[in-house]
Amino acid sequence: MKFYFLIICFFTKFIYSEITFLDRIAIIVDEGIIMESELNDAIENTINNFETNGEVLPPKDILFSRVTEKLIMDEILLQKAEKFGIRISDQELNESLSEFASQDDLTLRELREKIESEKKSFKDFREALKKELILRRVQSGLVRPKIIISEQEMLNYINSTEGQSLISIEYKINQILIKDLDESEVQENVTNIIDEINNGISFLKATEKYSFLFNSENNGNLGWRNKSQIPTLFVEQISKMEKGDIFGPIKSGAGIHIIQLEDIRGETIQTEFQTLVQHILIKESEIRSEKQSKDLITSLHERLNQGQEMEILARVYSDDPGSKLDGGKLDWAPKGVYDKKFEKVMAETEIGKFSEPFKSAFGWHI
Repeated sequence: MKFYFLIICFFTKFIYSEITFLDRIAIIVDEGIIMESELNDAIENTINNFETNGEVLPPKDILFSRVTEKLIMDEILLQKAEKFGIRISDQELNESLSEFASQDDLTLRELREKIESEKKSFKDFREALKKELILRRVQSGLVRPKIIISEQEMLNYINSTEGQSLISIEYKINQILIKDLDESEVQENVTNIIDEINNGISFLKATEKYSFLFNSENNGNLGWRNKSQIPTLFVEQISKMEKGDIFGPIKSGAGIHIIQLEDIRGETIQTEFQTLVQHILIKESEIRSEKQSKDLITSLHERLNQGQEMEILARVYSDDPGSKLDGGKLDWAPKGVYDKKFEKVMAETEIGKFSEPFKSAFGWHI
């Protein structure tokens, strides 16, 4: 056994003496890997972007840390994209390439020639753009289906046992139970009792005077209960009553009931102010500098001033795939959902008008 091991060691040493390493694994991210060549290329591209824009390079350790973090985040997002089955079609990729070329007044063929004249690979450029489109799609939340809930469905849920339990509304209910009344006497007697209460007699005094349940446990009052604990006979009416309201008669096998909604507590349903926004987003990336992004959003703003439709421009140019196909329209949203700068400009913009170009944490917007 020992002899066999020595032979293998010798043979392995002989094999490895003939190997030249072309690449190495730099980082392992869950089920994926980042190669040393990818890391080096990303660092080189970042340095070139800083130099092209005339910006001062950060210290080497910070630069390395930022590039590494971005590569790791991109790899995580790409793994999510694969899990969710996100794909970019050749047609969509070609349209994006044409849009990119048009920013510099070039055709797709001229863009290819320009890239190759700089000793770069057009195939690599195409793959980088495809990767960027996939990352944007994951980041935008497009992987989540848009769920539309009708107003009636919402009301049905609110009124269901589960909905009421979630909202946690409790009602304090008092009742008077009257027995041995002829059918013809019911309405008149109940009306007289309610009139007495409305004219100043307390519900407790009326309970003592008229209720068959007086001197029973809690004088027959239900106390604090959520909707699922209220007798079915009372539920529909309680939903329509406000604090302090009295209602009757309610007939049951036990007799005739008069109920009072003494109080309500817990989380109640409130109306929420929401906004509906349409926007164009232009993001800077490895293939589009900050200056190019700003120039593009400025030119789009000029075209809007000339009367072009925002919906069309958003579909052609916007980098937000979640709203792009809808002409830049976002869903109804409450305060606090969007970036602070985005919400500030949104609040200052008149309904039906478009803003000046501005920059948020996500890129340039109109």
